[in-house]
Amino acid sequence: MPAFSLGRRMIRRPTRPQHPDEAPHPSSGPEPLTSEQLRELEDLRAASVESLVPRPLRTAAAWGWRLLIIAALIGLMWWLGGTLSEIVTPLATALLLTAALMPLNLFLRKHRWPHWLAALTCLLLLVVIIGGLLTLVGAQIGTQWRQLGEQAGKGVQAFITWLGTGPLHISQDQMNNWLSQARTHLETQQNQIVSVATAAGSGVGKFFAGLAMALFATFFFLKNGGHYARSIIGTLPRANRIAAQGPLKSGWHALVNYVRAAVVVAAVDGVGAGVGALILGSNLWMAIMALTFVCAFVPLIGALFSGAVAVAVTLVTLGFWKAVIMLAVFVAVLQLEAHILQPLLLGRAVQIPPLVVLVGIAVGMTLSGVVGGIFAIPIVAFATGIIRGIRHQGEDLAELAPGSSGDDPPETGGPSRLADQGVDGGAGPTADPLATARGASSSGTTSPAASGMDAPPTVAGTDPPSTAGEGGVAQP
Repeated sequence: MPAFSLGRRMIRRPTRPQHPDEAPHPSSGPEPLTSEQLRELEDLRAASVESLVPRPLRTAAAWGWRLLIIAALIGLMWWLGGTLSEIVTPLATALLLTAALMPLNLFLRKHRWPHWLAALTCLLLLVVIIGGLLTLVGAQIGTQWRQLGEQAGKGVQAFITWLGTGPLHISQDQMNNWLSQARTHLETQQNQIVSVATAAGSGVGKFFAGLAMALFATFFFLKNGGHYARSIIGTLPRANRIAAQGPLKSGWHALVNYVRAAVVVAAVDGVGAGVGALILGSNLWMAIMALTFVCAFVPLIGALFSGAVAVAVTLVTLGFWKAVIMLAVFVAVLQLEAHILQPLLLGRAVQIPPLVVLVGIAVGMTLSGVVGGIFAIPIVAFATGIIRGIRHQGEDLAELAPGSSGDDPPETGGPSRLADQGVDGGAGPTADPLATARGASSSGTTSPAASGMDAPPTVAGTDPPSTAGEGGVAQP
């Protein structure tokens, strides 16, 4: 700092502060890197590390961790469903009933019925059909119960006689010894039998409670199902709502088509088995028809169970040869279902390969027993519909991509041909002219809408530019 002398006092002249840009730079050492340069170095380092891993291995790893996350999510949902089975099972049943009653519900709505009245009518019709069928079956079994017991006793006695006089030549003493051992075993297991009976009674109570909950939920699903679906989709980010709406709608349509086709197939199976039993002279033909109809909703397994019960009842009540004829009737019904009904109805509805059906039922019954077997194929149908919807949505968006071959641009001023799938023109009525003008003026270009040119198509559901509405509140 320069100084000069004025008499005896030494005065130092203050120096002018330097501007930050004029600050002296160090004469030695590297210059500090900017954040952009550091980011580029990190990208280069990551790229060099990735180059050491073969591309097939990177692809397999990328698929692997994604599949693991999906499997973990499915496992978590299945665990929650098992923990809350007393709630999840009635709600899932209500969804299936809603899918079955949805065509009638929409028909009534088209004829200007109020939503609550249409839903109540569908529900009452369902209750009347199920209640009437159960009443008729119960009355038929009640009137034939004593005769069925007598014929069953005669059949057992004839079987015991055949064991002694037939090719096995089992003596009466051996059979008495076996019966005595069976009686002793039942007496020692009396406590377990009582506990099983108590659990069965508790299960019956839970069944009726779940049935009431399912019917209650079915009414509200029929009445406000669209509102519930929009509320669920509304929880997603706005940019993803339309992208999720299409696949979910496709999955719901697949589920409705599956349930409708399953009801038709079950009705044909039940009518075929009932008519066959009636022709053979069985007094329990209505019970056989109802059992076959209910069991037909469990593919493959249900038909085998109902057929075995029908053949056993026919064997006890009508004899061996008529039981053989009843077995032939069930085989014919199963062949009709497998080769005609399922390809025409279920094949067109959901297009699920038979191997997928078999594996789905096996997995469902392994995880959740009979309930899992019942709901396995509807879940597969819903998932198949979602996957198909995602694929179709990707194909539709690929057709709108710039430079796609074979696609003509949309006509000037006209909507895109995929407007009903959520794709709308940028110059459509939902476009904001003020925002378009501001964007054009800020970028120094002219917007397509302002110049009379066709605007490029945009996917609906993305956040459009918002302008200030009345009171200064931004409105989309």
